[in-house]
Amino acid sequence: MSEKTYITIEDGENLKIAPYFLQCFQHESSQPKTMPEYTLVKQFVKLPEHDRQVTLEVLKMLSQFTFATKRQLERMLAAKGVDPAGLDENIKLMLENRQMNCFYLAQMQESEYDPPEDAFIVYCMDFGALALLNHFSNSDSITWFTTDALRSSELVVKYLSTVEFYLALAEVQGPALRYYKPTFDVAFGHREIRFSAAFEITDASGGGHTFLMETIRSFDLPLNWQDKLDKKIVHFAVKPKNWGRYFLEEPVFLLLVENDKDALEAAELFYRRTEKLNFRLITEDQVRSGLSKAHFLKYIPYQAPPIVGDATDEAVARHDFDQASHKGTLQAVRAALLSGN
Repeated sequence: MSEKTYITIEDGENLKIAPYFLQCFQHESSQPKTMPEYTLVKQFVKLPEHDRQVTLEVLKMLSQFTFATKRQLERMLAAKGVDPAGLDENIKLMLENRQMNCFYLAQMQESEYDPPEDAFIVYCMDFGALALLNHFSNSDSITWFTTDALRSSELVVKYLSTVEFYLALAEVQGPALRYYKPTFDVAFGHREIRFSAAFEITDASGGGHTFLMETIRSFDLPLNWQDKLDKKIVHFAVKPKNWGRYFLEEPVFLLLVENDKDALEAAELFYRRTEKLNFRLITEDQVRSGLSKAHFLKYIPYQAPPIVGDATDEAVARHDFDQASHKGTLQAVRAALLSGN
């Protein structure tokens, strides 16, 4: 990772974003400073058809995923069959019209927006996007608040990694990806959980497989991940009455991690807390190389050797200690086994 005081393009594109960096926005998001709705709509309908299509698709993605890079926006447009040509000019206009904002990440806040040439730029919605989305998208109840874009660098990288996975998944699954909902929220009792995503894949026989994804970074391990498991996820995962409020069948958990070392630690904690095996893991390198060639990881619990001879209390205690003190292993499986079978 670069030792510069800001996140560079190279580090950002590789999702090497350090904790505790601050967002430096191009402009302040303020509803009174946004052009009147009728003016924004009037300007939009005068755009060439291709520019209108690009603008709407970009704003839809930002409303769903919160953040995206220019490269991710280009891939999204291509996946939807929209030519990304002219995206730079469309972005420039959306920034001017306060339909979009952007920021770079630095150690210190700057009084003026003056990013270095090699700074990593991230895009998000602004108030002006609401006028267009509420008029020209399929939903008439889109909301956005300034606080939606205010996130720590730890959360920014999680959101961007979720986008990376979605793009890789959409490219290989196509129409088989029935839906993909980023930042999927569930509530039960007095608990609320925000998962990184929920999605469903249709198999060759027409059956659906539902997944709950959690993005886990190295800085989450072990304490943050253990805390979320103990206080929230375990109560949702092990009780059918809780997950059954949202899914007809038990969802498969998918853990998106940085590397193999993190994968084993995250898997071990998940299994120890839930005693469930219907989960898979995938590393960022596998996502980046494309899911058509990727392998997922299946957790295999450690099995202590059987007790030989009389089952004395000492032998049982030694067996139980052996079972509890050894970690399991990870087995590579093809993407076709993502359903947890």
